[in-house]
Amino acid sequence: MVTVYRFSLYDIDNDQMRQSLRWATREAIERINAHIHEETAVEIPSSDLDGDQMTARSYNPHSVFRGGFQTKIVY
Repeated sequence: MVTVYRFSLYDIDNDQMRQSLRWATREAIERINAHIHEETAVEIPSSDLDGDQMTARSYNPHSVFRGGFQTKIVY
């Protein structure tokens, strides 16, 4: 298990801060000099991270399905 966070970074195209669609470890966020949203900390399986210590876009760490993505409908 590893702790990941939401984070924001500067979008030069729009001249404003933008929240990333990915989650990342503290080390990855510090490496890209982005702003960590401390209150969003959540533990996920380390296998859900890529080589850059970030999740896929639109990853949902609160999903009941492993891997973060909904793959079926439960009735």
